[in-house]
Amino acid sequence: MLVGRGSAMVHACWSTNHLRVAGLRASRGLIMKCSEARTLLSQLYDREEPIIPVPSADLEYLSVNNYVLKTTKEDYEKGVSDVARISQLLTQVDTEKSAEEQAKAALQADKRKEHSFLFHFEGREGKDELSERIQKETVAIFGEESELNQLEANVSRLIQQKSTIDRMVACDGEYLSITGLGTLVFSDLSVRNYRVADQEFPDFITEIKATYAELRSIGDKAASYVGWIRPQVPEIEDLGSSENGGGDSDILARSLLWSTGIGLAKLPGDTVQIGDRFIESLNAVPSDSMLPNRLMAAEIMTAANSQDVGSLESILKNLDRQLRKQGVPNEQSAGAAATIMAGRRFDGSYPVDQFVQFKHLTKSSEAASILAIMNVPYDGLSSRFQEFRSLFSSWGYMTSEDTEIASAFLGIGELSAAEVEAKLKYIIEQLQNYLEYPVVAAAILASIPVFESHEVLDLMEKAVTLLTGYSTGLERSQLVTLAVRMIHGVRNEIVRQIDPTAKITGTPVQFTYGSHPGLFVRYYPVIIAHSSYHATFSGMGGFHPAHSHGVGGFAG
Repeated sequence: MLVGRGSAMVHACWSTNHLRVAGLRASRGLIMKCSEARTLLSQLYDREEPIIPVPSADLEYLSVNNYVLKTTKEDYEKGVSDVARISQLLTQVDTEKSAEEQAKAALQADKRKEHSFLFHFEGREGKDELSERIQKETVAIFGEESELNQLEANVSRLIQQKSTIDRMVACDGEYLSITGLGTLVFSDLSVRNYRVADQEFPDFITEIKATYAELRSIGDKAASYVGWIRPQVPEIEDLGSSENGGGDSDILARSLLWSTGIGLAKLPGDTVQIGDRFIESLNAVPSDSMLPNRLMAAEIMTAANSQDVGSLESILKNLDRQLRKQGVPNEQSAGAAATIMAGRRFDGSYPVDQFVQFKHLTKSSEAASILAIMNVPYDGLSSRFQEFRSLFSSWGYMTSEDTEIASAFLGIGELSAAEVEAKLKYIIEQLQNYLEYPVVAAAILASIPVFESHEVLDLMEKAVTLLTGYSTGLERSQLVTLAVRMIHGVRNEIVRQIDPTAKITGTPVQFTYGSHPGLFVRYYPVIIAHSSYHATFSGMGGFHPAHSHGVGGFAG
């Protein structure tokens, strides 16, 4: 657990009663704020008394939707009376168990006698008497077991009832307790209270449900892509063998497939058509680049669905040749070229010139390509990049591919180093529990401007929980990396003044494969450009970083 209480994901059936009660409350103008709901749930969670009075319509809403259990005073007192019998029943259970054990011992003794050698010398009357006794003992034991099972069931029921009774708090002539679902919602409210306190609670439930549903949809689609792509790309099975002696071949293949599947799952459209276009694109990518970069390039080509794959193949090969002339290794050139291709300007040109400038600033081809696709003045962007690079250096990090990519990603965002420093440092500390090289993933999470660190980590943990359910066969560290990719792009759940319609699937540049150690020597892509559109506003001609309604940076 990274943060908060009860970080399990809220997956519940939302009945029609939710809509009925919400409509009733709206018609009466009685809408509970998130701060009010959190206060009540907090008091119930901590069993604080006295409970702050809550309007009956609010209480009914919480009760109908199973966030709060409401009990009358009479039922509560009856429950207390029933629970008081637990000690008596436990004593009775012990007595019954002792009697049952004695009866079983007597039965076993008689059975041993019946099967002994000396029993054959018993007369008919003695044999019949023993047989009859064994039969009666067997029937008696069966009855005692049935009675004991019933007693134990009653004890279990009363223990559960006691747990409920113990959590209840008196409120205006009734008794209230928080439910399991209510505890989960309370946890979500606590993490998000800094921004949703004044929002309407039903809207918060609707929006957070939509966010989790979107994550679930991405997971479901990703799983289908993984199952479909693997047999289409047989060389992926040899990935680990060629690099690590074969020990981690299957794990590497699964990780790469799931990362690709999540990326494809974020693309809108028919999954069959997307899958077919992806394979067509993969076959069009130069084969001398490493498979992870080829998959990255194919994903970008798949996302650029306004152009046919044949046209993109020609463009990619041309850009690939240009980048290789700039010193980009063959193994990595396809991914870098595809990123540049995704940054096509509104006039139809590609930012190779920008790439050349940034390549003089950083040895990382991927960092240079990330910076290059931003159609903004070089001086300002290069200054921001170096500002973040200096920040990592001040924390004791050696310059590496990871620090360069993280600096580039933060550089294209909205937040300054001063604004993101504390948040970034905290997220790195938390991710170090799972990732040996957490810098890039932390930079992506920290760059989401509308989320504080605790909230973004909570959402990441929920994505990990979701991915765990797909039996991916991956380690925890790999699931964390995939979770970062899954939530990368989420902006907000309920911040209406920013952009309530923002979707995870709408972020053009995506975090992709997990970071690997090395000083500019590994060829695994970390950032992937999904798509672009040709905007000309806000000084951004060409590739537009999902910068809408005050939301900056590629993470939204």
